Amino acid sequence: HLMRCQDNAHSPRLAPRHLLLTKSAHLREFMLALVYNDSAKSLQLVEDYPKPVPGPTDALIKVHRTGVCSTDVEITRGYVPGYNQPLGHEFVGTVVACDCEPSLVGQRVVGEINCNDAGFSCAEAVFQRNHAPGRSVLGIINHPGSMAEYITLPANNLHLVPSELPDGLAAFTEPLAAACRILEQGLLDQQEHSQQTVAVIGDGRLGLLIAQVLALKAPGRVTHIGRHPDKMSLVTGTVKQVVTSDTTAAEYQGEFDMVVEATGSASSIRTALALTKPMGTLVLKTTVSLNDPEMPGWSELANDIVVNEKVLVGSRCGPMDQALQIMSGHAEVRQLLTAMLHHEVPLKDGVEAMQLAQSKGVIKVHVVM
Repeated sequence: HLMRCQDNAHSPRLAPRHLLLTKSAHLREFMLALVYNDSAKSLQLVEDYPKPVPGPTDALIKVHRTGVCSTDVEITRGYVPGYNQPLGHEFVGTVVACDCEPSLVGQRVVGEINCNDAGFSCAEAVFQRNHAPGRSVLGIINHPGSMAEYITLPANNLHLVPSELPDGLAAFTEPLAAACRILEQGLLDQQEHSQQTVAVIGDGRLGLLIAQVLALKAPGRVTHIGRHPDKMSLVTGTVKQVVTSDTTAAEYQGEFDMVVEATGSASSIRTALALTKPMGTLVLKTTVSLNDPEMPGWSELANDIVVNEKVLVGSRCGPMDQALQIMSGHAEVRQLLTAMLHHEVPLKDGVEAMQLAQSKGVIKVHVVM
């Protein structure tokens, strides 16, 4: 992880770094990008989107490929009001320019999506990484995303990709890091003889990754609950697999010390809370739509949490260095990622790629530049 480039705290900042314009050839350069405009409710391929210009502590990256994430889909449904920029944040690419760290040029990289634009600093590294005030977020908040030929990111955000990992695997680093965040938070007891029982609810993209990571670290103690046995079967190791039904909550009520909810459904928290033991921990890994008609009322949730003294924990972006290590070191993870990648679609067909990612049975789609 590169931590060499520092902002000058006394330098005036007239605009976000990715919008800085200079009297250079960059002003005349454009690129292909898949852009969602929330005001117009339109998703379209733009052939003349301005190529980003890196600031003094940024790298300019030529994107190789980008994974379509559920967040990208939700943005096209209004998740980020006023959105008007390229989608995408799960990328791998090559650095083509970096004034503050020239040795990065030519290196293959992945990157943290949270950009500390205001130069916030504190003693807690994870807080600074995930929650720096004034941050922008690649492909989500005020920072054009990676469904484009080029992006910029702070050089400090970048991680070198091991040579043995092909692009098709490396593009999974960001979501795999989100799964590893549970380990980073210290929520999983990894001692050899631990009796902690764990359930993962959800067999979508993130749910599969979480189940696999936890199965590696807590063999024999993980139960994976989902709707699709064919998808759950992709997770290898000593994992119990349960196909969910209307009776799942009753059958497994209060059985697990820790439950990880990764369905992306607002109503699934009911099942997750039911499965969590009194004084147990419920980890929420996905944001949900504000317009879900089945969203439970807060009083329904709060009464269970308070009376049974359950711990509710949010869990978001995770350590990319650990994700790359797990990916490199565990054939089970590489096997899962390979099986999850169902389609590779060129950027020129990006609109179709977004539609394909929402098709029944499709797990992961990569947009390839």
